Amino acid sequence: MLKLFKTLKINLTIFQKLLIGIIALLILNIIVAYVGIISANKLEETSNILLKESNKNSNLQNLKLNFNELLMPANDYLIHGNKVEILNFKKLDDIVKIQLKKSITFEDNHFNEHFLEEIEDILFEVEKLSNSIFELEEPIGNNEGAIMMEVMDRIVLDAQKKIDVLIASSSSLVSSYTSNNQITNTNATRIIISVLCIIIIFLLVGGYYYVKEIIRPIKNLTSIAQKVTSVNSKSDLKKIPTKNDEIENFSNLFNNMVSVLSDNTVSKDYMNSVLHKIKESLIITNLEGKIIIVNKSTLELLKYAENELIGKSINKVLLGEKKIEPITTENEAVQNIFNTYFSKSNEAIPVAFSKSFILDTNNQKTGILYLAYNQSERIDKKTDIKNETLFGYGKIKINEKTPLTNREIEIIKLIVKDYSSQEIADKLFISIRTVETHRKNIMVKLHAKSTIGLVHYAIQNNLT
Repeated sequence: MLKLFKTLKINLTIFQKLLIGIIALLILNIIVAYVGIISANKLEETSNILLKESNKNSNLQNLKLNFNELLMPANDYLIHGNKVEILNFKKLDDIVKIQLKKSITFEDNHFNEHFLEEIEDILFEVEKLSNSIFELEEPIGNNEGAIMMEVMDRIVLDAQKKIDVLIASSSSLVSSYTSNNQITNTNATRIIISVLCIIIIFLLVGGYYYVKEIIRPIKNLTSIAQKVTSVNSKSDLKKIPTKNDEIENFSNLFNNMVSVLSDNTVSKDYMNSVLHKIKESLIITNLEGKIIIVNKSTLELLKYAENELIGKSINKVLLGEKKIEPITTENEAVQNIFNTYFSKSNEAIPVAFSKSFILDTNNQKTGILYLAYNQSERIDKKTDIKNETLFGYGKIKINEKTPLTNREIEIIKLIVKDYSSQEIADKLFISIRTVETHRKNIMVKLHAKSTIGLVHYAIQNNLT
């Protein structure tokens, strides 16, 4: 198993490792989402059942109470002989019928439905006996009425017992579903927490090894520079301060190597032969951005001859043949960002890109070093991506189809013409708050950090 792991580690590229990590995270997130959806559906289903059972239980309680009250009008009629009790009975009888009908509607258990049919028969008997009592001409002290009343008491008591059985069945079902809800909620919580812990561990461990893979090529270049410097130095080397920034450490070491080589009788051809052994693209410019050194990997990548790049602006590589003013900032370095180089035929080549300043012994800037790792093989050939790196303003993605809406395009055109937010609002008959919202959305969509970035985008896409 260990040998297999080592083999995979050697054969997998950084892109493949990152892709595997992304797929693994996606699967874990799908598991979390699936568990959440299943649990939510289960809770919703049981909640609906609980609501139905609760309504059924409440209706049965009222049915039991009103069934008992059905005895009162006939009993009072035998005591007082007041005909108003007939109306009271009819009202109670209608209420009991409605409640009984609801109970039948709620019920889906065949056994319970049989109970309700028996209760319905009992209600019919109560109606029949009550009507017989109300037909007595002399109800007060009537023995026949008293006998019928006793019969009604017995059958109503029997109906209440049957209703109690239905209530107990409903209460048991409510208790069962409540318990199931708690179990479902507990299990879902445990699964989600477990998966989230796995995701956190995966991010920590995977992130560590991924970053380690990124800085490995830089450390290899640093090792090469150290060997060249130590071999060609005739005097004691000045100790180079070590910083946390790997690319800056390499730049300082590279500068020291150049200094050592210039102090010795090493020819420019020898130095170039060393640079040409570096597999990654390496370009060195002066502070004005004019290219002074390119290695063989760069020439092969961009299909240029050396004399076609030496003395030219770095923008020839970074911007190709686009007729736009480059945006630059001072005192800024970048590490391992996704960028685009342009070949002699203006073909866009995706690269992992780093930029750092070369310092002399007095810590003064003497040039700029550009390192790039070709990413063409790691990007899906069907994807057409063109990225422009605007140092200091982030990256603006330019696709064949603009990411902006028609309204946002109107606003960016007015921004380029130096209209204020209030002037734009007045011109487009919208509120200034709406303008500010559109402006914010535009900045997010274009990955721009200032108005200069928006102007640059407008020029690139002919929106001026």
